[in-house]
Amino acid sequence: MMAGFIMAGRIQAAIFVVLSTLISLLFPPLIVFNNAAIALITLRKGWQQGIIYTLLASVTLLIISVALDQQASRGFLAGLANWLPMVVIASALAITKSWSKTLQLVLLTATAGVLLFHFMQPDAAAYWKPVLEQFKPLLKQGYQLSDAKIDESINDVAKWMTGTFAAALALISILSLIIARNWQAVLYNPGGFGEEFRQINLGKQAAIAVLVGIAIAVLTMNQLVVELIMVGIAVFMFQGLALAHALVKKHNLNKAWLIGLYLMMFLLLIQMIVLLATFGIIDTFVDFRRKKPGNTT
Repeated sequence: MMAGFIMAGRIQAAIFVVLSTLISLLFPPLIVFNNAAIALITLRKGWQQGIIYTLLASVTLLIISVALDQQASRGFLAGLANWLPMVVIASALAITKSWSKTLQLVLLTATAGVLLFHFMQPDAAAYWKPVLEQFKPLLKQGYQLSDAKIDESINDVAKWMTGTFAAALALISILSLIIARNWQAVLYNPGGFGEEFRQINLGKQAAIAVLVGIAIAVLTMNQLVVELIMVGIAVFMFQGLALAHALVKKHNLNKAWLIGLYLMMFLLLIQMIVLLATFGIIDTFVDFRRKKPGNTT
């Protein structure tokens, strides 16, 4: 088991962090396990140890960058940008013992990140266009599109990349922390994770902020506000997911309902994120988990 290997000792933890860093370069979705390793170490050993393994993973990227004749500092800084937030949110969860406060921190941090990026890059689309244009050959080959059509698509996507990137980072960070917390529970508190996950509730203030943002976006179609809403929806999706798990548990439903839910997320990811976030926001005010069966008030 990965968690057992990571916590078996410092050498094992270092081996896992380095190998998972290398593997995630070949298959990026596996970055969640690398993140989870850093988070697990932080949860169990403290933020100081989390920093040590963050530096180890970042140095690994630096070495890879040098080996590939790329800018060394870029790999190192990218590593710090990815893993330091994991140390911060894992520390927050360890200290507060509250998923709600931890997710609120993720929401605030991601929101601040979007605002700061726009402050530093007034023309955010111009920043993202060169990044997206690197994928132009793949788009041309895979979708058989003309250069003009690809350029048009890149221009459209570049407008929303800041919000999309921030929302994706929030999703990956929270998912990684969930994996780490589950690992911790399996090793040291069997069964403890499920109960705390099912109780996730971000609170009315966060929900109201997202609803106000949606209202402003509908009235003004302000791009910055829409990007901030994207972040809010990404975070509230986890409350919706926790609600689904809680209702299945409360009503003793077959776990096939959850399997179906995750299958739908795999097939219709964006739509399901929005749907779950919607139920998560509604749950903040209605509190479905405390309602008794048949109670409509």
